[in-house]
Amino acid sequence: MQPQAQPDQAFFRPADACKYLGIGRTKLHTLSEYDASFPRKIRISPRCVGWTRAQLDSWLESKQAEVTV
Repeated sequence: MQPQAQPDQAFFRPADACKYLGIGRTKLHTLSEYDASFPRKIRISPRCVGWTRAQLDSWLESKQAEVTV
């Protein structure tokens, strides 16, 4: 069973980041590879990558600011 993303979780693996952002894996991949404003993933090991909560929150805030301007 896959662990659920916790609100106080500090590091988000791709599946958890998808749940946190409310997007699918394909969209997450597209953002991480082609959107320069999306935070760069952190590589923990050759097969383990993810993002910090602060990175994702900052990106969400910047997207919200774009809409309100």
